[in-house]
Amino acid sequence: MEWWNYMKFEYKFVSRWVVDGFIEINSQRSSFNGVTYVTDCLGDLLSALLYLNVNCISKDDGLRTNTSCEWNSEPYITTWNFTLRTNGMLHVIVTNDGKEEDEDIVDIDTECPYDSLLEIIVLEVDSLIKKHGIVGYKENWDYEFPLSTFLKLKNYLLNKKSYLLEEIGDEYVEIKVSDLYKDIELFFK
Repeated sequence: MEWWNYMKFEYKFVSRWVVDGFIEINSQRSSFNGVTYVTDCLGDLLSALLYLNVNCISKDDGLRTNTSCEWNSEPYITTWNFTLRTNGMLHVIVTNDGKEEDEDIVDIDTECPYDSLLEIIVLEVDSLIKKHGIVGYKENWDYEFPLSTFLKLKNYLLNKKSYLLEEIGDEYVEIKVSDLYKDIELFFK
């Protein structure tokens, strides 16, 4: 087993508007308890990973090498920072900030393959949405499930290429269209 293959991610609703879980990478662990709907934490995490992926986002649409997101656990803030290296490795830093402390507590500061981290997160999110449903997710969280972001990332993991979109129109008026049946099929893979 490679050194980076030991990763875990858990994300679960413990009550309405509250999630608990943890992430573990290379024997470093960060737990998050009582994360609330003050921010769209799951959507923000998936977006942070999406904007690092050249197969999901073009340079014109905001492709980056550094992204971050914050999760609110009132009064604590968990901050996720990602830096994508040219070799496909991802530098991950997860910190927790207590409102009464001057310093952030670094739970995770390590590197792992981008694809491996993405896989464990997408698998957990896939399980979560299949357990609660799209409407159930919204009722538990107050934010819509980040469906298109999730599908783009899941497609990347399965096919290692961009999401298939048809472009209609001309160079001045371009509209992108996906196949709804293929969207739904991918959702259930």
